[in-house]
Amino acid sequence: MTDFNPYETPAAPLADPASQEYLELADRGTRLGAKFLDGLIMGVGFMVIGFTAAIAIPAMLSRSAAPKSSSLFFIVFAVLVGCLVLAMAIWNLVWLSRYGQTVAKRILKIRIVRSNGDPVGMGRLVGLRIVLMWVLESVPFLGPLFSLVNVCFIFRDDRRCIHDLMADTIVVKVTA
Repeated sequence: MTDFNPYETPAAPLADPASQEYLELADRGTRLGAKFLDGLIMGVGFMVIGFTAAIAIPAMLSRSAAPKSSSLFFIVFAVLVGCLVLAMAIWNLVWLSRYGQTVAKRILKIRIVRSNGDPVGMGRLVGLRIVLMWVLESVPFLGPLFSLVNVCFIFRDDRRCIHDLMADTIVVKVTA
């Protein structure tokens, strides 16, 4: 005879919800502020490069012919802007992979995590939140509509946009 009772309640270990870390969702305004601040940081970088190029390159080329200086100005400007975009992309990707944050999200103390609170992998961040969204928003005529609907989803109770739903992510406040 065994001690097995088929009518006995299961003895599954249960996690105590009070002991689990509580993740507070980032508010809509902070998420909008982070998006705006990331754009502002990039814009300031463009302005610095533009002013530097506008002042330095013509001064360096004052002895050379005018038509050459004009085309060289645009080439140097394009290279500097390309370097800035690449540097910001690398910086943000490194921080996204390490902390789940862009520069602005770090400043505003919010981060991206999986819906269960785990860190988000780089493939999920880049593939689903960035590249797939870029492809969908690039579709002629439907892309802008999709982009608007994506943003409007933040007004749901769970504050998740379509890109959050596709990548199974949430944006939370940093608690430290």
